[in-house]
Amino acid sequence: MELFLKNADTGEQRRLPGAMFQVGRGTQCEVHLPDARVALVHARISLGAQGAVMEAVEQHFVHNDREVSGAQLGVGDYIEVGPFLLHVEEPPPGVPLCLSLRRSKRVAPKSGSGVLRVLTLAPRLSKRRLSYAAFFGTLLLALVAPIAADLWGDREMPLPEPTRTQALETVKALTVGFSPAWNPGELARGHQNFEQDCRACHQEPFVHVQDKACLACHGKLRQHVAAAKLSGPMAHSLQETRCAECHRDHKGRAMAPRSQQLCASCHADVRHAGVAVASHNVSDFGTNHPHFRLSLVDAARPKEIRRVRQREGRIEERSGLKFNHVLHIDPAGVRHPDAEKRKALDCASCHGPDAEGIGFRPIVMEKHCSACHTLAFEPQVTSRQAPHAPIEEVERTLREFYARLVLGDVPAGVTPPRDLQRLRPGAAPTPEQRRQAMRIADEKARRALRELVQTRKVCSTCHYVNEVNEKFEISPVALTQRWMPSARFRHDRHATQACTSCHDVRGSRKAEDVAMPDITRCRDCHGGAKATPPRVASDCATCHVFHGGSALWR
Repeated sequence: MELFLKNADTGEQRRLPGAMFQVGRGTQCEVHLPDARVALVHARISLGAQGAVMEAVEQHFVHNDREVSGAQLGVGDYIEVGPFLLHVEEPPPGVPLCLSLRRSKRVAPKSGSGVLRVLTLAPRLSKRRLSYAAFFGTLLLALVAPIAADLWGDREMPLPEPTRTQALETVKALTVGFSPAWNPGELARGHQNFEQDCRACHQEPFVHVQDKACLACHGKLRQHVAAAKLSGPMAHSLQETRCAECHRDHKGRAMAPRSQQLCASCHADVRHAGVAVASHNVSDFGTNHPHFRLSLVDAARPKEIRRVRQREGRIEERSGLKFNHVLHIDPAGVRHPDAEKRKALDCASCHGPDAEGIGFRPIVMEKHCSACHTLAFEPQVTSRQAPHAPIEEVERTLREFYARLVLGDVPAGVTPPRDLQRLRPGAAPTPEQRRQAMRIADEKARRALRELVQTRKVCSTCHYVNEVNEKFEISPVALTQRWMPSARFRHDRHATQACTSCHDVRGSRKAEDVAMPDITRCRDCHGGAKATPPRVASDCATCHVFHGGSALWR
């Protein structure tokens, strides 16, 4: 689309491409009306399927002798903006709107209106002279005077004491409003307690902040990188770099550096910078970043961390559990003992966010599983369930339960089985009767345990169970809680995404399946340090924190 603009006073004609045009005194406006009675952006003209529409921005305008805030433009219309008159004429072929611009005589300043003439006429001083005057005036008030006030406070001046004190107070009073202009921004959160004491860091005038000023408070700071892991010129460079070259203050409440170049200076060729490193070269998340490495915990060796990089072989979680996601998230639902119909489950049924919303609380059998997977060992006798504990503790609980029944101590809500031999309540058993009662209780407990583990497969539904020398052994369990401990990830900031968009478990039938997203899924939303719409900018500090050594700095 185009706007055909004619200047009736000068005879100039222009074609302005676009669908939106600004009308005003500002130099950025396509329809430029240089007069003090016109606002910087007075109105906007938009071209669309409905024709041309003009809408006021800061002030009203006159459309066909009526003051309005907006109007549909048609051929023959007159628009008055300050001392200018815009006439809508018949446009050339292919152009939706043609405007003829000229000064309106009826709103021109009268000869006796001196104030208005002064406001509308250009100043006699040139812009260059005005610029020089403004520059040197600002320099005097905002630089020279504050420096003089600061230096006079520390040095002896060849003036009598009353005159010297009066001169110092006068200069400080004149410059008190300009001194904050020296401050390039807000101090970091940890430095705001001495915000008014500039010399706490800037100990020498016109000299960069030295490390001694930083170490006065941060003397126990640890090494950023362990010296044993550095080699070559990078080790020397890191030791010789000033603190303030990376940790720049007056940049906001967070002082940690976020410049990706600082990270890439080592990690772009990490083998050259470090002696023994397992990571790959990386310089930008969007273009040069290796596949993620997952940290897995094996149930057989819970103290060892197995690091496996995605796309470099099959990844399995050896947790020691059995679990079928397809069965549990079936849209038709699962059987539930307290529901008449099948109950549908989703991810939130088991995976609940922690208190901070960053991660998720661990899965607990008593909270997440016991509603459907009961541990009832003899439902006809008692509603009591076996504890979800090591097999030895389960067996001990069963022995204690049946021993009380055999000895005649029947708890409330328990109906003793008819085939269980019991002593008469209140009778004092002989030692032989007690031993016989214990043998009966032990045998009953063993049968109940076998039913739990083997016959009804209550335990083996989720656990691997072996029988060795008539003893049941349950394989140890260890779930991976932090898959990427060297990275930061907040689930609360990704709540707009469905769980399965990153963790697709809709086809998972085994607990060994790992449903962690790879780098290609993250790159759907996150680009590199420079934003590439629709991807958001993501530098190194978005997901990583700086690593640290063990010895003291320097």
